[in-house]
Amino acid sequence: MATFPLALHAQISTIAESPSFEEPSGGLARILQLKNGNTLYVHFPAKGVNIQLYDSSHQRVDTMANFAHIRNGNLDAVFESQGNATVLYSVKESRHPLLVRLTIDAGTGQLLREDTVANLDKVNRRKKKTSSSDFLVIKDPYSENYAISMYANLEEADAGYEIVHFAADHHEISRARFTGPDNDTRFQYWDMVVIGDKKLCILGMAQNATYQVTSSEMMLATLEKGHIFFRFSSLSLPKGVEVLGGFVKYNPYTDQLILLQANQKEEKKIATWLTTVQLSTMVAAEAREIVPDKANLKSLEVFGPKAPYEGVPQNVFIKKDGGYSIVFEELDNFVRLVNSVPVVISTILSTVAVIDMDAEGKEINTWMIPKRQLNPGLIMKAFYQKNRENATDKIDFSEQYKFFSFVPGAKHDYILMNDLEENKEKLEKGKLTMMRDAREGHGFYYTLAGKNIIPARNFVFPVDVEKKQRHIALFSMADYDMEKSTLVTLRRMSQNKKEVQLVWLNLN
Repeated sequence: MATFPLALHAQISTIAESPSFEEPSGGLARILQLKNGNTLYVHFPAKGVNIQLYDSSHQRVDTMANFAHIRNGNLDAVFESQGNATVLYSVKESRHPLLVRLTIDAGTGQLLREDTVANLDKVNRRKKKTSSSDFLVIKDPYSENYAISMYANLEEADAGYEIVHFAADHHEISRARFTGPDNDTRFQYWDMVVIGDKKLCILGMAQNATYQVTSSEMMLATLEKGHIFFRFSSLSLPKGVEVLGGFVKYNPYTDQLILLQANQKEEKKIATWLTTVQLSTMVAAEAREIVPDKANLKSLEVFGPKAPYEGVPQNVFIKKDGGYSIVFEELDNFVRLVNSVPVVISTILSTVAVIDMDAEGKEINTWMIPKRQLNPGLIMKAFYQKNRENATDKIDFSEQYKFFSFVPGAKHDYILMNDLEENKEKLEKGKLTMMRDAREGHGFYYTLAGKNIIPARNFVFPVDVEKKQRHIALFSMADYDMEKSTLVTLRRMSQNKKEVQLVWLNLN
C-alpha cells in the first residue's frame, strides 16, 4: 500500500473577500491585479460588459463608468500599460471584425480612451481553434509590450497572417504579413512570443502546398523591431511527423527561447520534444524527447501495472534562477460514432505531472498530482493550458471549475484544483472517484516541495464540517502577483447559490 505525506509546508490563507455577485455563467472574464494595489474584474457576457474595480483595501470602487454601448463583444485581453488597464475586445459590425482597445484609469475605473485597433475586411474563414475571436493578442509577461495576430483574407491569393507589434504606449513598433518562407510552402501558426520592444518570434509548421504530413517541419519566424519582413529559421525538432501542437516561451534569465512540440508517436501515444534557441546567435540546441519517467513509476506503484503515466504537455513556467517547470496532464477522450463520424462525448482530465528543470535543462524534481474529473462534450488537447494564457475561452460552469492551475510561487510552486474530499482515502487504496459535478468538491492546493513525488494536499478555504460547506473556485481564472505573493480568484458561494465573490489569497 502506498503511503502519502502529511501537510508540512507552506499554507494558503484568505486575505479578503468581496461581496457576492452573479456567477459568470457565460461569456468571457479575466482578473487583473494592478501595480497600484487595485484589482480589476472584467466580464464580457453574451451581451454587455461587467467591469468592477476594487481598491487596495479590497473595497469596491464606484466608478460610475458607462459601458452600455458595448454589445456582443468578445474579450481578447486584459493587462496593465503605463499605470492604466488595457482591455482589448472584438466585435463584428456588418460581418467586419473590429478589434477595440479600452484604456481604463487604474485608480478610478473611468474610461479614458476607446480606439479601434484593427478592422478586418471579411469574417475570418480560417479561424484558429485557440480562440473564439478573429484576433489573437499576445503580451510579453516581462514588459508592457504586446502583439496582435490576425488572418487577413482580402483576396484569396493575398491571404496570410498579419502581425502587429505594439509598445507599452500603444504605438506601432512593427507590422508584417506572410504566408510562408517561400511561395511553395505554407506556414501554420502555432504560437508567438513577444520579447520587449525588440522582436517577435512565431513558432509554426511549414508544409508543402498539398499539406502532406511528410513535408511538415516546425520553423521559427522572427520579426525584428522596425522590420517589415520575417526571417525564417529551421529548428532541430522532428520533421515529417504528425504534429499535434507546439509552443514557444522566452526565458529572460538565460536569453533563450524554450520550444515544445507534441507529435503522434503511435496510437494513443504522444511524444514531447524540447529544444532551446539562444537569441544572440539564433542557434537551436539538439532536440530531445522529454519523458516523465518518475511520474510513470509512481503511477504504476499507486494504481497498478496497467496504469502507466500517459500525460501530454500543457505548459512551461519560467523561474528566476533560469530553470523552468514542464507541466503534463493525462487526457482521456471518449468517442462514439454517429453516422460513421467520430464524435467526442467526454474528456476525462486526469493526473498532472510536473518536471522541474534547472537552467541547463537538467531534471531536478518530479511531482505527480492524482485526479480524475469528467468534462462532458469537450475535446481537450495538448497545450490547451498554454493556449488559455493568450485567448480567453467561453465560461461554462460544468468545465471551468474542473481545470487545475499551476502557480509559480516566490518560495514554492503550487497546484490548485477542485476535487472530491474522499479521494484522499481512495488514493491510499490505489483508486480515485471521478468528479462529475464540481459542486460536490472542495478547493485543494498542493505545495510542490519535499521529497515525495505525490505531495500532501490541503484545503484552500476553511471547511465547516458540521455545516457541510463546500468551497470551490475558478482557479483557472486566477491572477497571481509573485511580488506580493497574492492570488485573486472567483469563489462560488458555499450555499451553492449561483453567486461568486472575489477572494484574495496569500501564498506564503
